[in-house]
Amino acid sequence: MKKFFAITAIILGLGLQAQQMKPIKKDSGIELIPKAGINIANQSIKNADGEKSKTSFQAGLGVNIPTGIGNFSIQPEVNFISKGTRFKNNFGTQTYNFNYVEIPVLAKYSFGPVYMNAGPSIGFLMEKNDRIKEAYGKTRSIDFGLQMGAGVAIPAGPGKLIVDGRYNLGLNNISNEQGVSVKNRGFAISLGYAIPL
Repeated sequence: MKKFFAITAIILGLGLQAQQMKPIKKDSGIELIPKAGINIANQSIKNADGEKSKTSFQAGLGVNIPTGIGNFSIQPEVNFISKGTRFKNNFGTQTYNFNYVEIPVLAKYSFGPVYMNAGPSIGFLMEKNDRIKEAYGKTRSIDFGLQMGAGVAIPAGPGKLIVDGRYNLGLNNISNEQGVSVKNRGFAISLGYAIPL
C-alpha cells in the first residue's frame, strides 16, 4: 500500500508543478477523478483445471486532460487493484490474490455523457506471500496489459458522477517458471466523481 500512496503523490506533485509552470485558465476542462469499485478477476493458465473468477476490490485516482482535439482526452490513473484467481476442486476452494499498483494511460472519446476509453497499463506487484510462492513458484513483479471500456458521466453538483466498466487484458506471462504460462484477466466496475480543476 505504501507504493500506491508514493506513486500517487509523485503523479499529483508533477501535475501541480505543471500547473505552476503554465497557469490553467478557469474551466480548463481538467478533472480529478477519485474512484472505487470491484474487479472480477481470473487468470489464463496453461493446462489448469478448476479455475474460476474471483471478486475483489479496486480503487484509484485519475486525471482527465482534454487534448483540444474534438472530444478526445487523455486520462492517466494510479490504481490499487487486486487480481488473481480462484480454484475449486475436490479438496475445496483456494483463492490467490495478486495485489498491484497499476498505472493505465487511456485515450478517451466522449459522445455527450457517454465515453469510450482504451490504452496500455503497467502494474507493479506489491508483495509475494508464501501461498503465492508455493502455488505459482517464481513470478514476475511487473504486469503489462491493455485496458478498454466505456462509461457514463452524469452531471451532479459542481462535477460529474462517473460509472465506468473496463476490461483488463494482461499481455505478459507473470510466471517465471519454465513451461508455465499465467496471464491476468479481469473486468472492473467503478463509481467515481469528476472534480473540475
